[in-house]
Amino acid sequence: MDLKFGNMSKVYNSEFYDSVVIAILDSGDYQYQTLVPLFNEYGYGFVAPNQMLVFIDGGKKFSRNTLKWIEAHEVAHIILGHKKEKDSNDEIEADTLAHKLLVGNGYYKAAQLVKDKFKERHGIEFK
Repeated sequence: MDLKFGNMSKVYNSEFYDSVVIAILDSGDYQYQTLVPLFNEYGYGFVAPNQMLVFIDGGKKFSRNTLKWIEAHEVAHIILGHKKEKDSNDEIEADTLAHKLLVGNGYYKAAQLVKDKFKERHGIEFK
């Protein structure tokens, strides 16, 4: 389901895991300023605690490929059962699964972004 709320905000079920709702918020959304401190702390996207809900920072004007990578990465955290605060191993696992989800759904350019940025993000080569 694809719905638009406010000016640019978009809410839909993830194609990577249908039970997860994705909310892309930008400055046109009244909730955006409330979430900016969380985006600053957790990055461009995060999973709402104990929810099947992912918030993505749409205010950065990312490309579609980057947005799909962020979505797949956050959904991967849910699939993998990651529950704790940021952990470097969890981030590696999430990017690795995100790559598989992206390739499996035909997002080859987004999957290539994962590989291209992997060493920069994690200090190791993508395997």
